[in-house]
Amino acid sequence: MMDGAMNGVADGHARALFSSAALFNFSAGITFLVGMPWFAALIGMQPVPADPLFWHFGAVLVLAFGWGYWRVSRDPVANRPIIHMGIVGKSLVVLAGYTDWALGNTNWPFVLLISGDAVYALLFAHYLRQRPVRAA
Repeated sequence: MMDGAMNGVADGHARALFSSAALFNFSAGITFLVGMPWFAALIGMQPVPADPLFWHFGAVLVLAFGWGYWRVSRDPVANRPIIHMGIVGKSLVVLAGYTDWALGNTNWPFVLLISGDAVYALLFAHYLRQRPVRAA
């Protein structure tokens, strides 16, 4: 293990990776929560999402995942299951977003945004492979 990760203290890599993932989610979640029509117009999203209920629910889920990543950045050992949840969540977002793009339901700037989720899913999986659970 690296830099104290065995005892639950976040190593520098975990702190940087999961703090940046939290910031990514917090930025997206707040934007979706308070500025979705503006954001959709900015990136040329067509059609512009019309139902605030759906984008508000999506935004709070993005924010909740962000909080989870922040927790992992502070203690990756105790919060290891959140990393697995993050891989699944980000992978499903990517699958849904790329599928919507392929069907013509969204545009490339949105795909570019969710490509960040694809990168984080891969980085999270790499992090777990590099730090397997060790028997006590």
